[in-house]
Amino acid sequence: MAKPDGSTSPETLPLIEGGKKDPSIRRQELLVGSGLAESLIDICIENAEELLRSNFGKEVIYEVATGGSGGILQETLGDKMNTLHEAIASLAAESKFEESDKDHVLENFHSSRTIRKLVMESSMFATTLWKKALKGKCEQWTQGHSSKVICAFLESSDAKISKLAKEELQPLIDRGILKLPEKKQPANK
Repeated sequence: MAKPDGSTSPETLPLIEGGKKDPSIRRQELLVGSGLAESLIDICIENAEELLRSNFGKEVIYEVATGGSGGILQETLGDKMNTLHEAIASLAAESKFEESDKDHVLENFHSSRTIRKLVMESSMFATTLWKKALKGKCEQWTQGHSSKVICAFLESSDAKISKLAKEELQPLIDRGILKLPEKKQPANK
């Protein structure tokens, strides 16, 4: 309804659910435009090990490493995202046999599950992890929590990720060293 000065009252304007702006534009402004996303990625890079091992931090690093809702971070801050993926893969590439008071990130309850989810959800992360930390070293990770990370490569819905690991993992399956969940067993060639 028009007021005497020609303006309209708020009740006559059409509202988009949750506000007047498109949610993707709002996310872009709040996360990227403000610099918050870049700072958040930097914090995740600097504190990757601690966040991965934390019950609540693992959710933060997962959301950031997958690029956030709609992949907004990957679209705008791809180089930073690659650096985060490299930081996580570097932790996974550390020797399993190093003397440490902490278990390896591939064997830790929280971090192994987060890394597994990242392999399943982000082909960019999975490729980085495979090349930097796992290729040629999978047999040592076939027991315990780390085996779930290894199996995620074969369970991935992305055919490129499955193909990436199949050559190394299939002999481990054939020898009975690596066991996949029954319903997820790949067909032998």
